[in-house]
Amino acid sequence: MKAPRGIPEHVRRVQLKASEQQQQQSAPVERLQYDKILLTILDSNPYLSDGSRQAISTCADLAKIHNSKVTVLVVDQPGAEGDPTVKLQVINKSLQEAGCEGADILEKAQGSGSVLVGDVADEISADLVLISSEAVHTKQVREVE
Repeated sequence: MKAPRGIPEHVRRVQLKASEQQQQQSAPVERLQYDKILLTILDSNPYLSDGSRQAISTCADLAKIHNSKVTVLVVDQPGAEGDPTVKLQVINKSLQEAGCEGADILEKAQGSGSVLVGDVADEISADLVLISSEAVHTKQVREVE
């Protein structure tokens, strides 16, 4: 069987089906609950990149579903241009437009991104940490040496 377009040939697709007996014996799966969500913004663009805007939208959706308290961690990038208050206003407005009211916004100076995120997540007892994949791909979040 030929692999679907875009999937390498060496990747195998496996389809599993539970027997009727297994389906009847399965207990309902409990859904995860996110009471406190930490949204991390690592973006030098004061008007936010598409990835940051998507992260904000996803965060707002999850917060509505789970009735979560949202804390936004804005990590200031070295050499960022423009007025830093513009970014805070854009974040706040984007959250409000997505139906997420009352988010706390913390602004921190650039440290080691991943350590800072972990420290803040611990500080607020976050159940979920959201970050744009752009921040990961551009190495703004990296392994601590």
